[in-house]
Amino acid sequence: MSLDQLNFLSRKNLSVFASFLLAGIIAAISMIKSDSLIESLRNINILWAVAGLGCYWVNYLFRAMRFCSISEAPLRFWPDAVRATCLHGLATYMLPFRAGDLTLPAILKSINNTSWTEGGKILIKSRILDVSSIGSLMICAAVLTQTQISFPLRMGWMGIGIALMISPLIISWLISSGAKKSSSAFGKFLLQFQMVSDINRQEMIQSLGIWIAISGCLFCSARAVGLPLGLGDALFLISVQLPFQLIPIQGFANTGNHEGSWVAALVILGIPAESGLVFALASHALLFVYVVSLGLMSMFMRR
Repeated sequence: MSLDQLNFLSRKNLSVFASFLLAGIIAAISMIKSDSLIESLRNINILWAVAGLGCYWVNYLFRAMRFCSISEAPLRFWPDAVRATCLHGLATYMLPFRAGDLTLPAILKSINNTSWTEGGKILIKSRILDVSSIGSLMICAAVLTQTQISFPLRMGWMGIGIALMISPLIISWLISSGAKKSSSAFGKFLLQFQMVSDINRQEMIQSLGIWIAISGCLFCSARAVGLPLGLGDALFLISVQLPFQLIPIQGFANTGNHEGSWVAALVILGIPAESGLVFALASHALLFVYVVSLGLMSMFMRR
């Protein structure tokens, strides 16, 4: 076995170990905080929880619309695109170290016989749109949150948001430059992915709809577990979550990333870390139910 293969296996084993470790740590913390967690779950506001579920489903309807808009091959909204986005959402959330995100080409291949290249383009463009949309929400969060956040942090958050918002333009320039400077074969290969950075108004509106729905879901989830979070603070919370979601040591069912991002955001918003952890664990349990509903929906869909 070559040195490169050994290095790849060691990195893979490290990611697997880190994922199991995160899951174990969160399980241990849940046991330690079991009394507070059980009390928080018992007092969940059902109306807010149902409203959060509604926002969660709306988010995936927007994702299905976006799949149809991005795809160059014919893709039916119902049931193909809706089923694909439900299965992809379930896999992305459940599988460790972001492995589930890579299942989209296989899911589209099995549902609609979409080519592997086309499925890869849809995945890449979806993530570029997500990053750009998150940038817009980060700007809104920096402006709208009413919590007393230091001016440098607020301006820094806004600056990062602007950089993320214009990322499609940067990626388009990099692809064009790389295609021109590379050999003819590699240049043609790069140009196949030119479409991932060509964003139209419809795709941008759909992406903003996705993240507004996710913000609504987090807002309702926070209210459901008794956390008095304002709408601007909910935008700030989702904007803090993004960097954590990109870390490839996510545990099973998003363990570690969810708790870390919630506690970090809530501490910035003035909530003690110990209280924030209980809220994070309770909201994670609620979001887990939302994600399971995606699997149930996909089971009942037929072509």
